[in-house]
Amino acid sequence: MLRPKASAGGESRFGIKRLYRDAGSMATMTASNAVLGMGFWGLAATLYPPAKLGVMTAVLAAVVSVGTVVAAGVGDAYTSLLPAVGKARSHLFRHGQRVFVGLAVLSGFGAAFATTKLLKEVRGSWAVGALVTVGVVALASVALQNSTLVSLGRARWLPAVNIALSLGKILLLPLLAFTVSWHAVELSVVISAIVSVLVVRRLIGRMIDADDDLPEATMSEAPAARAFDRFVGQTTVSSALSIGVFMVTPFLVTYFGGPAQGAVFALSFSIVQVLDLVGVAMSMSLVVHASSAPEQAAAMARAMMIRALLLVVVGGGVLVTLAPLILKIINPEYGSLGATSIIAVLSGGSILRTAYNVWSALQRSRRKMVAQLLLNVSSAIILLAAMPFLCGSHGALGGAISLILAESFLVAGVAGHYVINRRRWGWTKNR
Repeated sequence: MLRPKASAGGESRFGIKRLYRDAGSMATMTASNAVLGMGFWGLAATLYPPAKLGVMTAVLAAVVSVGTVVAAGVGDAYTSLLPAVGKARSHLFRHGQRVFVGLAVLSGFGAAFATTKLLKEVRGSWAVGALVTVGVVALASVALQNSTLVSLGRARWLPAVNIALSLGKILLLPLLAFTVSWHAVELSVVISAIVSVLVVRRLIGRMIDADDDLPEATMSEAPAARAFDRFVGQTTVSSALSIGVFMVTPFLVTYFGGPAQGAVFALSFSIVQVLDLVGVAMSMSLVVHASSAPEQAAAMARAMMIRALLLVVVGGGVLVTLAPLILKIINPEYGSLGATSIIAVLSGGSILRTAYNVWSALQRSRRKMVAQLLLNVSSAIILLAAMPFLCGSHGALGGAISLILAESFLVAGVAGHYVINRRRWGWTKNR
């Protein structure tokens, strides 16, 4: 059985012993991002009324959703394959960078075209189109650098990097709001992302070129290179149909329900994201360490599922109790738009997404994507079919109900997959 090499300090950065430590680092990053993110959106709510903020949140949703999908494709391939290829990781990393740049630029142009065509408030605006294009590349680069740090066994760096990024957004927002004023929410996010990438990129390059502290290869270079492009294609499509559709929902609510409903949905959505990010962070840790120690993957997944669900259930109860009160204090306009019900439904959806994310992480660690793709296609169809009707009749609450319907289907699919493969809890017989 292959074992990861020990680092200079005598302990490997990979394997089950580091699973919870890295998950803890990512959970710390998530918690700090959530707190600072709520501060950012609370500040935005004090600066802008719902109708104006709704347009900015819709544009930002287009940027974040597309950037997240692009980064997920290459980032998941990194977390799954870089820990498994030993000394070949520098070649695989640089190949991934070339693939990433092409995807990010093309996707940025596509997002800009769609945003300026579909959203009537910014229709035909070349400036907004340029902002969306640059924003997609910048936000995708930030998300990819997080995945890269995790795949290199440097998850402990994530809290510091992302706290600095979040603080930058908060500091820039009022400055831009009172000077430039034009789309200050999106600009503050994009500028902070660009600065973060410029600082961290050099550090990642040095780590990639170092040949120490490598886990033993569980794949040779040639099969890994062939698997990389296939895995990027599969994960990009899967991410577009899952997290991409999920992240673009503020845009869809604005499109179908109007800017005011889009604003209250986006604020509620950003608050509840603290729960989603806990599951995502723990799942990312599972992908890395299950890839480097595949014989322990099922045990890791079982333990991770229990811990993640416990955190999300408790956190959801706290958010449903406190978040609506905070929104009313920040700006009574938002509190009067039914935030309590929206946050409650979105929190219930987060519990379902967490269960799905852990299962999905185990599938990615084994480079098995067929079942995941089929479920994501079906759930995306359900969400997109329900959104126009439910948002039209119930506004932001309808958007939240559409999400939980799609997520219920995902969990039902996971349960069915588990029953089919129950003799191997880790779902190794993928359909």
